[in-house]
Amino acid sequence: MSWTPYDGSEYLDFNGVESFCRNLAEAHPEWVTLEEVGRTHHDRPLLLLTLSRTDDDVSRRPGFWVDGGTHAAEFTGVMATLYAISQWLGRLTSGDEAALSWFSRRAVFAMPCISPDGFQAMCDGAPFIRSSLRPPQPGAVRSGLDPCDIDGDGIVRWMRWKHPAGAFVPDPEIPMFMRPRTLGDDPEDAYFLCDEGEFIQWDGGKWRSAPLAFGVDLNRNFPGSWQPFEMFGMDGGAFALSEPESRAVVDAFSARPFIGAGLTNHTYTGCLLTQPYAKNTTVPVPDIDLMEHLAKEAVKGTRYKVYKVNPEFTYDPDKLIVGVWADSMVTVFGVPGYTLELWDPLSEAGLEVEKPLDFFLKPDPEKMKKLFAHFSTEGHAVEPWRAFDHPQLGSVEIGGIDYLRTLRNPPLAKLQDECESGFRVADALRRSLPDVEGRVSTEHHGKTWTVELTLENHGYLPTSATTHGAKLAASPRMSAKLTVGGGARIVSGPDELELEHLEGWGQTLVGSGRNPVYATLPAHGHRTVARWMVEGEGDVSVSWCAGRAGEGRNRGRLGED
Repeated sequence: MSWTPYDGSEYLDFNGVESFCRNLAEAHPEWVTLEEVGRTHHDRPLLLLTLSRTDDDVSRRPGFWVDGGTHAAEFTGVMATLYAISQWLGRLTSGDEAALSWFSRRAVFAMPCISPDGFQAMCDGAPFIRSSLRPPQPGAVRSGLDPCDIDGDGIVRWMRWKHPAGAFVPDPEIPMFMRPRTLGDDPEDAYFLCDEGEFIQWDGGKWRSAPLAFGVDLNRNFPGSWQPFEMFGMDGGAFALSEPESRAVVDAFSARPFIGAGLTNHTYTGCLLTQPYAKNTTVPVPDIDLMEHLAKEAVKGTRYKVYKVNPEFTYDPDKLIVGVWADSMVTVFGVPGYTLELWDPLSEAGLEVEKPLDFFLKPDPEKMKKLFAHFSTEGHAVEPWRAFDHPQLGSVEIGGIDYLRTLRNPPLAKLQDECESGFRVADALRRSLPDVEGRVSTEHHGKTWTVELTLENHGYLPTSATTHGAKLAASPRMSAKLTVGGGARIVSGPDELELEHLEGWGQTLVGSGRNPVYATLPAHGHRTVARWMVEGEGDVSVSWCAGRAGEGRNRGRLGED
């Protein structure tokens, strides 16, 4: 079976994504495992790729999680995930020694498309869908303007018609731009502006938007701080993990207990989002500082900025942001989890915006005009306003910019660069995992032996991934166990010992310890030792669990030269 790496030169639909995954697993069984971890409402597979040497139970290895496609319109997140997989596998097949070593002992778990139903529908030209195609609740009645392609060109564009009650007027310099109306504008120049579509359950009078046909936002359906949510016509599901897609993600994540960090790819703003998600967060300050430090390391070599979600990337700092997947990685599993907002159309258009969410809610008309002016040069993405005979409204105009491939996602010519930047972030976070080395030594004392296990963490992150993680039931603990056979027996202490988590070197670089003038040693340290006294001769086996750094074993025999 032939497999072609994804290079960012095209946008694939879900059929293409699925073919990529299946062909990859078949072409490289020595490195790739493919699983279906669930099915969607429309019975599409939820695919999980594992990149690791397939010579053992790879789900038990330390790993890095990456995904895309939580939101249906965010094509770039899916493409960036495929691109990262291709880059890593390219290093493996080219014989890169560092990659061969890393992927032989650790794994990347990649879910390219969390919402394949909505993703495929949008690739097929459907109107905006936030996430999945969850059916409306029983008894729900929709009325109002329903976005749809009424002129048959395969794209749901914008629609406008003249009316003195309209809130927008055409800009004379940028034909695509409809600027907000001012009190000084002539009512004769006013227009209503909305998505292309038709009215359902219409009484012939009211011009209003219909509730979304598919309103669930999967990124409000995860367990972290979940509570009922409603915003912009979207909801967070009936209860946490009520949706098959979010349930499959969490089940797959929790079944791999040694995942040490995670990244979920979204669009757009050109930034990496980190903790905290709430003003009164339960995440300890040292973890917030460590995650911010790691985020700033991860974006080096890219144009991405780092924002703390609260207060820098939220509509209202006083309101809790509920059910977010990246936040759930931290608060539920104790694992550093990040959201990467790929693609920055504002910077691409030469705009500097200090607070992106403020710009979305209260856009500066002059800056919006510059944005439209820039993307109006993308000929493939622009459709001039043209007259259309609407079956309900009569004479209207349809046109505008292809929002999906200019603002929400980059134009095709920019996609590869965006995927490469996304890969840089993912690859940096992959390299932050805790990395524990275990050494066993023995010393003979007449009739007895000392058996000693030394565990050292050489990784950036601690073995608990976060200090918060050390307190959670979902987080693996640190322990060591000695098993003896033949004529040997343990004469001092229990065979199994609980150990303290080990710090990572990244923790030394937050707080006052980062200053070389006041450099100090960490509070707990990177090393721990377990000791047993054994009498007699025979086989011994020392096994350990090093928290998120995974498991290990060392065998030997006492009494042999």
